[in-house]
Amino acid sequence: MIVPKGIRDELRWFYEARFGMFVHFGLYSLLGRGEWAMYHEEIPRGTYSRLMDDFNPHLFDADAWVQLARDAGARYITATAKHHDGFCLFDSALTDFKITNTPFKRDLIGELVRACQKHGMRIILYYSQPDWHHPNYVHCPGAFKDLTHPPETDRPDWPAYQRYYIGQVEELCRNYGSIDGIWFDGSHKSVDAWQGKAVYALIKRYQPHAVVNDRARYGDFFTPERTLPEDLTGYLFESCESVSPVAWGYRRNSPSYTTPHLVRSLVKMAAAGGNYLLNVGPQPDGRIPDRQAQVMREIGAWLRVNGQAVYQTDPVRLPAPRIRKRTAGASATEPFVALAGRTGVTRGGNTIYFHCLEWPEIDRFIIPGIQSAVRQVRLLGSDQVIRFEQSDLGVELFDLPATPPNAQVQVFALLCDLAPGVTEDASVGQEAEPAVIELNARGSTTLPAHLAIQDGRAVKGSRLVVEQDNERQTTVLSGWMVPEQEAHWILMCPEDGDWQVSVYGSCPVSSEEAVVRITVQGQALSAALPDPQAAQNAGSPYPKVIAGTVRLAAGRAVLTLHPEKLVWGYVLGKIEKVQLDRA
Repeated sequence: MIVPKGIRDELRWFYEARFGMFVHFGLYSLLGRGEWAMYHEEIPRGTYSRLMDDFNPHLFDADAWVQLARDAGARYITATAKHHDGFCLFDSALTDFKITNTPFKRDLIGELVRACQKHGMRIILYYSQPDWHHPNYVHCPGAFKDLTHPPETDRPDWPAYQRYYIGQVEELCRNYGSIDGIWFDGSHKSVDAWQGKAVYALIKRYQPHAVVNDRARYGDFFTPERTLPEDLTGYLFESCESVSPVAWGYRRNSPSYTTPHLVRSLVKMAAAGGNYLLNVGPQPDGRIPDRQAQVMREIGAWLRVNGQAVYQTDPVRLPAPRIRKRTAGASATEPFVALAGRTGVTRGGNTIYFHCLEWPEIDRFIIPGIQSAVRQVRLLGSDQVIRFEQSDLGVELFDLPATPPNAQVQVFALLCDLAPGVTEDASVGQEAEPAVIELNARGSTTLPAHLAIQDGRAVKGSRLVVEQDNERQTTVLSGWMVPEQEAHWILMCPEDGDWQVSVYGSCPVSSEEAVVRITVQGQALSAALPDPQAAQNAGSPYPKVIAGTVRLAAGRAVLTLHPEKLVWGYVLGKIEKVQLDRA
């Protein structure tokens, strides 16, 4: 659950930052096969722990990391204090599995925090709640990030592990002076399992201006990963990506994304109203690879010219710009070609910033939707003032340079007389008119997955997904992760009467923990979804489960379904449909 819908004053710095540098570093860097090597390769815990004997990032320089972030134009750094392997880059009093017990001997996180404080760089500390090293951690085989075969010597004890992880979060908040956030990475258990609300309050008690992400199931901002999210208007959010497309931690001979791709991604995030957190993976010696550092500096060079169109801006969703069709045979009724998907728009002060992700093939185009009078149009990075005309069609730009000023995204700054008023694209974020399903007073009525109105956000800002089951020629609702996610169907009841309510769905594993709750006209029913064995016995992947009977009054009603219990505390299964039968 995300706390603010909107932006509180103490969190405004984060909303305005727009760009941060992520750093994944740890024992796994020695292996050069990414941060998940222990998990994917099933390296025994004892073997992996012996990497401590060789871990010595002797060329680590906290000032150099901060300088790279500054060169890149990043406004904050997020660094891994502890990843899933359980190894701590800080001097925790609660474990011996830490950097100060390696040949390096120093508290890397402490040095990085002090360097950030010295140079005015904000610092957020990443902390993984899942822990492949701690003997008290309770693994759920099959659950994401949990070991399938934990050592037999483990002593699973969830309350003891909760005390450990919360104690380490408190150390990070208490021991280093001012920090700017905690970035959790353990979304596969419930808010109760992670004590998300209590931990959030703990962090805020020590660091009132710190931001907290959503992966303890309670925080200030959503964190979609390696993707640009669906519309998250009204929420704080940050999408993370790595310079390497194949790993977050150091990986030998890893390819890198190109600078134009990453700049376009940064612009898309700014135009969506979110931050872009771009990761580097230092080498075992503590230095950031030259290729990754080069890409970061090239992004910084673009931001030094165009940063005014990114930092401290708000997103604007204008209708798609258009190019006039002036070719022979062009239809008189279709005089324009839309440039949808090739642009982004932000707003700061009296200026609209129009980002061209691709340089137009024609040297003029129209930007619709700007209501305020435009005084001047400039192309950032160039001395050229762009000729324009403003009419009912929009602001038409003329005589664009034949060659854009640089190889990245080009930005036009449209200076308005007043704070610019705009007509936003009405299609963005708009749902189709919901269907009203009339109940059959003499038989069955199906409420299919594809007609459900989806509501609520889960971890990383995700929503419910309508999946196509081609084998059964049906659709199912999946992606259930939190009780706040709901599916609604609008009903029209022809007369007062009783209806039996059934759910068709299944749980992904053998469990009695997948329970749905159905509410309609103030009445509530619950139904446990069948496990795979029960589904096999029933001869259907989505068996029928009778939830009970409700009495409905004639007229309009809304039936709502949401998770009551979740497998492993975070996943429900798939729902094909709800069925109402006249009782």
